[in-house]
Amino acid sequence: MNTLHKTLIILASIAMTQVSVAEEASPDIELEPGMVMPDGKVIPDDYKPLQPRRGIIETHNAIESQSLRISLDSGLHGFVEGKVCDQCETIKVTVTPETRAYDNGVEVPLIRAKNRIGRYATVIYELDTKNVSEIRW
Repeated sequence: MNTLHKTLIILASIAMTQVSVAEEASPDIELEPGMVMPDGKVIPDDYKPLQPRRGIIETHNAIESQSLRISLDSGLHGFVEGKVCDQCETIKVTVTPETRAYDNGVEVPLIRAKNRIGRYATVIYELDTKNVSEIRW
């Protein structure tokens, strides 16, 4: 075995110890289905390189209300009406017993949110279900 061959084997071995990083960090290392690694492992036929994941997936939005409009029954079910922005339409989001209430960052019983009617509060809700996850004041 010549020196060049030994060097290539060592380099391939180093590259494979960092496969998860190599795909994103070193585009010059190209793995292909069926390729045999120095440790004897074979790259699966359904192998696809990792694609960089960038961007933000929004899951929640907030209503910052200067004058909270909330309806809440004794079972802690109800709704909040408000706007996401001054020019936006009024929306109605659902309050459930799973909704959390916070007064200055400290969790308080949800029923205390009724005391905020007509006062400032931030209502954070899930975009897909329109369920309120938090009410903060």
